Amino acid sequence: MKYDVLGIGNAIVDTEIRINTDFLIDNHLQKGLMSLVSSDEQSHILSQFDEHQQNKAAGGSAANTVVGISQFGGSTSFIGKVGADKNGQLYQQSMTSTGVDFTPAIHEAEPTGTCVVLVSPDGERTMQTNLAASSTLAPEDIKLEAVLSSNAIYVEGYLFSSALTESAASNAMEMAKAHGIKVALTLSDPGIVANFKSPLNHAVENYTDILFCNEHEAEIFSGCESRIDRLQAIGSYVDLVFMTCGADGTMIFNNGQVHSLPGHVVNVVDTTGAGDIFAAGVLFGLSKNMNPLESAQLGLFASAKIVTQRGPRLKSPIATTIDSILQGAHPSRS
Repeated sequence: MKYDVLGIGNAIVDTEIRINTDFLIDNHLQKGLMSLVSSDEQSHILSQFDEHQQNKAAGGSAANTVVGISQFGGSTSFIGKVGADKNGQLYQQSMTSTGVDFTPAIHEAEPTGTCVVLVSPDGERTMQTNLAASSTLAPEDIKLEAVLSSNAIYVEGYLFSSALTESAASNAMEMAKAHGIKVALTLSDPGIVANFKSPLNHAVENYTDILFCNEHEAEIFSGCESRIDRLQAIGSYVDLVFMTCGADGTMIFNNGQVHSLPGHVVNVVDTTGAGDIFAAGVLFGLSKNMNPLESAQLGLFASAKIVTQRGPRLKSPIATTIDSILQGAHPSRS
């Protein structure tokens, strides 16, 4: 079977908790960013909440995206590493139940990676991540046959936070590039871009055909102040760039041309997964030979829909609404 997209990223089980803003201040956490923490630091956060406040589910950026592509009606597979534990079983069952082909690499000693997702009243999420087994994803876990079985690969920038997982990501991108398979990359998080800019820059310049970022990541990566300057700076390396701008929608760099599409006005509940599902809509559209603007319409609709609910994944497939999305449907009325 030939898959539309192979996702490669951290296999993480999310625990989502709704908080007030004072909680972030009291615990010295920077709102809206992802931080890598120890299991003890995670436990300290969780100890401040009752179990009934905690919602556990499979997550991870690239994983959320390939699940989203599957919900659009695409065919996907995923490479990630879990532990030999209950969370690892939960993760595998969750992925396969959504139609994603996932036979995990397993680390016998390390537990499955986990992330505490703290959702503020305005819907912004602050993530405390313990990578655990996912941090041991290695070049040998990337199989050539998996890459060759896909029309495109999608790599998350979070993998560039360690030398080992960065080498796994680079191995996949090199394989894909050598065999004419499209390489898509997301910058993932402003903190990742700030702290691991050098390996990300290498990946962008040498392997990437399609880049996803938000305007804050683009600012750090490019060093430019205006949105259009950021987009054009990144576009000097990559032919196709999608830069999300929150409620303002997205800007697209396509072979020297800059386009803007407005976002949808909705009531925001939780922004977790908005960027992931945006990438899903775009990659699905491109896989079905839609142009970049049509593909971005799918991404904008899905991201607007997901922020009106809790959690990083849509509650139901979206495949039957594609035509209406392209005709201008609004998420709240779909």
